[in-house]
Amino acid sequence: MGSGDLNMKKSWHPQTLANQRRVAEVKLKAEEEAQRAAKLQKELREERQREEMDRLNATVTKKSINKLDWMYSAPVIGVPQTSDDLEAYLLGTKDAKDLIRDKEAAESVKQPDAKWKSGLFAFSNRNANNERDEMAKSLEDPLAEIKRREQAAAMQAMA
Repeated sequence: MGSGDLNMKKSWHPQTLANQRRVAEVKLKAEEEAQRAAKLQKELREERQREEMDRLNATVTKKSINKLDWMYSAPVIGVPQTSDDLEAYLLGTKDAKDLIRDKEAAESVKQPDAKWKSGLFAFSNRNANNERDEMAKSLEDPLAEIKRREQAAAMQAMA
């Protein structure tokens, strides 16, 4: 009759090749995960050391670590605005349009030949928010250009 081990035919038996393969794969994944965790711990340790050194250097050189200081300072481009102007704007007593009008008046006094430059450099000023600049931005937008070309091709195909 049968002289084989019936346990070898069971799916749960640890000596079957499939179970040994599964155990080896799980061990390999565990080792990889441990290596990944060790690498992350090492990177975190190095980053903390670097931040500590930056903080110590900042105390010695009296340099500011905070990189967001520029957000809280007054704008330096164009006509320097006084703190009274900014405070009046924040309190709502002076409108932003008044500030812009004052700035434009001061610029026109400073640079009389700036009128011809506005047409030449209209596309280069990305930070302005008037109608001409919005139009320039929409004309330079690559996605809008692609859509215009697709619409032209569709109209040509229709005709």
